[in-house]
Amino acid sequence: MKTSIIIATYNKLEYTQLCIESIRKFTSQHDYEIIVVDNHSTDETVPWLRSQSDIKAIFNNENLGFPKACNQGIEVSSGDNILLLNNDTIVTSNWLTNLLTCLYSNKEIGAVGSVTNSCSYGQSIQVPYNSIEEMHIFATQYNQSSNPALWEERLKLVGYCMLIKKNVLDKVGLLDERFTPGNFEDDDLSLRIKLAGHRLVLCRDTFIHHFGSVSFRNNVDSYTKLLFTNQEKFIKKWGFSPEDTIIRPGLVKQIDAVSTDPIRVLEIGSGCGGTLLYIKNQFPCAEICGVETNPSAIKVATEVTRHIYSSLEEISDQYSKDFFDVIIVGNLGQFNENNTNNIKRLQKLLAEDGQLITIAPNLLHYRIIKKMLEGTVNSSELQNWKLSDIEEAFNAAGYSDLEIVGFVEEISSNDQAFIHSLVKTARLGTTKPYEIQSYMIKAYKKSSKVHDVKELINNLLIQNNVLASLKNLAKVDIEVVLNIIDEAGYEQKIDLLNFIAVQFMEHQKIDLALPYLNRAFELDINYDPTLLNLGLAMYTQGHDQLALDWLSLITNKDSKVEQWVRQIETDLYTKNYEKHKLKFLLRRLESDVDGEASLVELLQMLSNGELTIERIYQVVDNDMIEKSQLFTQLAVSCFEHNMLDLVFPLFEKALEFDTDNQDALYLLSRILYELGEFESAKIHLHRVRVKNSDVEDLMQKLSEVNVV
Repeated sequence: MKTSIIIATYNKLEYTQLCIESIRKFTSQHDYEIIVVDNHSTDETVPWLRSQSDIKAIFNNENLGFPKACNQGIEVSSGDNILLLNNDTIVTSNWLTNLLTCLYSNKEIGAVGSVTNSCSYGQSIQVPYNSIEEMHIFATQYNQSSNPALWEERLKLVGYCMLIKKNVLDKVGLLDERFTPGNFEDDDLSLRIKLAGHRLVLCRDTFIHHFGSVSFRNNVDSYTKLLFTNQEKFIKKWGFSPEDTIIRPGLVKQIDAVSTDPIRVLEIGSGCGGTLLYIKNQFPCAEICGVETNPSAIKVATEVTRHIYSSLEEISDQYSKDFFDVIIVGNLGQFNENNTNNIKRLQKLLAEDGQLITIAPNLLHYRIIKKMLEGTVNSSELQNWKLSDIEEAFNAAGYSDLEIVGFVEEISSNDQAFIHSLVKTARLGTTKPYEIQSYMIKAYKKSSKVHDVKELINNLLIQNNVLASLKNLAKVDIEVVLNIIDEAGYEQKIDLLNFIAVQFMEHQKIDLALPYLNRAFELDINYDPTLLNLGLAMYTQGHDQLALDWLSLITNKDSKVEQWVRQIETDLYTKNYEKHKLKFLLRRLESDVDGEASLVELLQMLSNGELTIERIYQVVDNDMIEKSQLFTQLAVSCFEHNMLDLVFPLFEKALEFDTDNQDALYLLSRILYELGEFESAKIHLHRVRVKNSDVEDLMQKLSEVNVV
């Protein structure tokens, strides 16, 4: 497969040489040809090109511009692919390998491009290098392998490095020469490829260096005029502005979701769908919709999603209330009744906890004020938003958790002086209101949970349907409840937290009470009622020492608190005594010192409920050596004293500590035999390896039994 690399040149030989030398160095593994079309260079470019045997060169007698030069190169090419490459680039290791891999990974892909250090439309990345040598080290690591996870579908590709299938170019046509000498021809070509049903992909696994606008850098004024002229040509041809292809990554990054979430996203003013496509890249499971009024832009956007509508009214008819998780509005427009009503309408389309993300221009930006003073401000600018307007409109529409961030651009020293004069005149303490060009707003739809939680809390306060209210409150995420309490502005917040905790404690839901007590403690670590309730909660859960620790922090201990302290101290002493008593008895049994007496006392404690198998297990596990043997002794003794319900749980613990305890296996088999559980007895006896006379005798008895 052959690739034709097309390069247009006009002077700047040093850049052209760097570019072509890098192609030779990093593209040798591929079948390629270099075609250079020179636009009547006046430096040493022409003689140098004539001396290069591996370059197919075309020399124009005048500067025909970039689009025409590229077309000339394409017309004489022989490759299966066309690669449009600026002469102010340096290609890198694996560059063409990675681009070709992506281009031919799917028949729908028509063109691909790389990322670089200097480029528009989000195709540039931050780089760490300061020299060409460092750049190649960086690029070798960056380009080391093709990675489909880093391929990003785009509405358009910037033409400094654009690889296109030749059959796609044959289908859509060459670069449009009306954009001579250059700019917007790559936008135009990208859109034609897209409308022909092909995909364009940005390869974020491929990096090349780009010096950037070398041919136009010397005459900024002419370049600016050219941009305006060609933009007008673009609008005339397509019926929409190049701005309608814009991507808004800053707004998309504000979406509160993970990449795998199946979110529903609506963009108002979606243009040709650039941002919607970017959302689809970031959230592959997202359902995307757009509202766009320009029919020409809609035609392109429907190649991204078929869910494009021409008005907010139309989308309101198509979708139910509470449908979208995210609504993005690229420009909130003017502060007027129509737009404040639209904010309310969008709120109805949002799902619970859904978010609206938008940008609003600042009325008080210093440039607007300058225009006011000069008398050049237009009527639409006078309807920009103040910060107070934003807060009032969104709060009135029922949004919550309003987050507003101001965007500030670089300001000259003269403009800084003007801003300081405004601050002085207005007697403000900050320059920010005048520096901020626009506000980014992120607002959430108030959840009905807020109302529900408040109603449940009110029910508890008036003791209405307490049990049902506690059950429903327990179903709500505790952080949600605590946040609602924090934001609701309750005057006695700590008392409310304690009150709710006590309601849960009275209904034996200590685990549900603790988060409320913890939050109350965070708010005031010295509040006695909180300390008392934490102490009682710990005591109820059996943590006597923790309970005493909390109660000891109480500053003013009344008689009731002192009574609780004495009660807990008594219980703690009793538990400690019982704990030490149990350890003492088990140690005597383990060492066979008065073992029979110790065994009798242990059995008595088990019989009257003073002691549980789990409590024995804790002490044995922590403090005894012959763990399995102790449980075996207890199991046999329980059998001998007709405490049959304890026998098998004790054997289970014995074998948990030592699955191969031969005594335990034999004695368990014998007891099972005596209880008539012959089959189970055989199973356990089979595991006994030492066949002494007792074992053989039991085996004989079991063999003579007819198991039913």
